[in-house]
Amino acid sequence: MRVVTAETMREMDRMAIEASGIPGVVLMENAGRAVVEHMQREHGTLRGRRIVVLCGTGNNGGDGFVIARHLALRGADVLVALAGNPETIRGDARVNHNLLCRIGLDPSPAERVLETGVLEHADILVDALLGTGLRAAPRAPYDRVIAAVNRCARASVVAVDVPSGVDADTGAIPGEAVRAAFTVTFGAPKLGLLLFPGAEHTGKLYVADIGFPWERLALETPYHWIRPEAYRAVLPKRRPDTHKGDYGHVGILAGSQGMVGAAAMVAQVAQRAGAGLVTVLTPACVQPIVAAKVNEAMTLALPDADGAVAEGAFDAIAQFAARTAVLCAGPGLTNAPQVAPLILRVVEEIARPLVMDADGLNALAGHPEVARRRQERGLPALVLTPHPGEAARLLGTSIAQVQSNRVESAQRLAEQYHACVVLKGCRTLVADPEGHVGINTTGNPGMATGGSGDVLTGVIGGLLAQAFAADAALQEAQVRQIVEMAVMVHGMAGDIAARQQGEMPLVAGDIVACLPEALRCLEGSAE
Repeated sequence: MRVVTAETMREMDRMAIEASGIPGVVLMENAGRAVVEHMQREHGTLRGRRIVVLCGTGNNGGDGFVIARHLALRGADVLVALAGNPETIRGDARVNHNLLCRIGLDPSPAERVLETGVLEHADILVDALLGTGLRAAPRAPYDRVIAAVNRCARASVVAVDVPSGVDADTGAIPGEAVRAAFTVTFGAPKLGLLLFPGAEHTGKLYVADIGFPWERLALETPYHWIRPEAYRAVLPKRRPDTHKGDYGHVGILAGSQGMVGAAAMVAQVAQRAGAGLVTVLTPACVQPIVAAKVNEAMTLALPDADGAVAEGAFDAIAQFAARTAVLCAGPGLTNAPQVAPLILRVVEEIARPLVMDADGLNALAGHPEVARRRQERGLPALVLTPHPGEAARLLGTSIAQVQSNRVESAQRLAEQYHACVVLKGCRTLVADPEGHVGINTTGNPGMATGGSGDVLTGVIGGLLAQAFAADAALQEAQVRQIVEMAVMVHGMAGDIAARQQGEMPLVAGDIVACLPEALRCLEGSAE
């Protein structure tokens, strides 16, 4: 599902009105009616419900005037509170303000409404104050109205398009911001509704079609919401007359003395994700331990030094990689001094798709020229899976700067390292060098546990192996789509595990155990 900025949304409005001939007042009417319909789905009958519709003086307030009119027609007990000077209402919002007054629902000044204490006795509060135009902290009287809404513990809060106080482009909250139980947004999700902290104020998100003629709008947006229905044709289907070689061989360069769990977990998950064969390439000193921890996977002992893989292991890795569909590298390799030059050579020379995580990313940090040379040589896909700390090292910046604009950080990483980048965290992002960004909304805080990233590496490796086994010439967009699917499935498995175990006791093994059900859920979305 496409995701837009406020500017893109304004352009959509303009094109629909000017190029397609749809009057703005019709779009506003459709928007208001859509909100009321979703309110009825959430709350049942609205007849007799005490509802306060809080309106601003712009188009978001105009949507609120339509909502109030339709609520009154459905028998609700409606009060309209207007923040701002009614003389400044213009255009389509003025048309709907006048219609409201004609049926006897003249808006009352919001500050006077606050003084009466009526908000505390309302069943539902409708936030139609600011919409997508906010860039700074709300000014008076909006800040006081928003604060009053948030103090109302009894009422369910419905946000119109964007919760007032949330930056529609970044999700930033520069001042007071409405906390909604649910938000009805129009046409397409706004970027700030999917990114934290804005997402926490959005509540349940509904996207309402208000009549945009999509086939006539040449909408260009680099952002999209990763949704199960988009991956129906991507999940590999198994033909009856196949064998394990048809589903890809995953090589996993991982492990060191005292850090064998990550290698074993990535191997187990790659198989759960459907890879036909998996081999763990690991230092000889720990190979027997890794072999004992994996039943279905194979192992290959590599030359070692001081408990970690030796730099001289490259030839063995390169020889083996020629037999694989995908090579995953990094988990548990440690930061031993010989590891970094080995990894840099792997990135620059191994002619197989690479999935880099953990110590593989730390070795690559500060060396985007190595990834550039890989790209210039025409070698296949490079996938990087950093958490914010690793992303900061890759970019040479701070975690705070990465987190302050995660979308931009993911785009910069993808461009600098010529890679498909998975920026992990709450609302994991998938970016490619062309600037496209997918936003994942599956997953939960229980997944903030050791080994969760290793599970993701295994899912990506397993799914990519099947795809490359079927088509060795996958394009960049196809790689990104498969990586997005892996991120979504990983989060879905975590959500299933959280429902079964709760978030606090959740461990990485619980995510692994729930991968089959997550994959079945994805298959079910295709039926």
